[in-house]
Amino acid sequence: MKIGNKLAAALLAFTSLGAIADDKGLYLGGGVTRVEIDESTLGDDDNSYKAYVGYRLNPYLAFEGAWVDLGSFSGSGGDFDGHSVQAAAHFGIPVGDRLRLFGSAGVHAWEADDDAAGDSSDLDLTYGVGVELDVLRNVGVRVEQEVLKVGDIELDQTTASAYLLF
Repeated sequence: MKIGNKLAAALLAFTSLGAIADDKGLYLGGGVTRVEIDESTLGDDDNSYKAYVGYRLNPYLAFEGAWVDLGSFSGSGGDFDGHSVQAAAHFGIPVGDRLRLFGSAGVHAWEADDDAAGDSSDLDLTYGVGVELDVLRNVGVRVEQEVLKVGDIELDQTTASAYLLF
């Protein structure tokens, strides 16, 4: 019985956090990514991960920074193993109370361990689209598709992640 009371109290506290959260404010998130490349001289896909922090000014505009592992690719054109630090603006369209469609545009500073991309580091553009669902108002999930220019190549990155709103 004591465990049942503790579980009920924890559930009540967890669900009440939704009343504290709003459609604006700080958020933290992370997830797994699938990175694909169209270059015929390198392998075509790899799994990696992404961590991000952002701030929603309102349901329509957010600013976000992220660290992304770009994966490892190898092939006859050389090897590629890189990571990226990103800064982007998210332009959202709320659909109901908890669903938000968004487009993103920004820049990313990337670094690669080899020169298959033509350089070992640079600052390039990134853009994408995605959808977010606030599951409990302060806990949500996101799926997004981004294109990252990395020197001479373009990476297509699909991310599935979870985030926590503060």
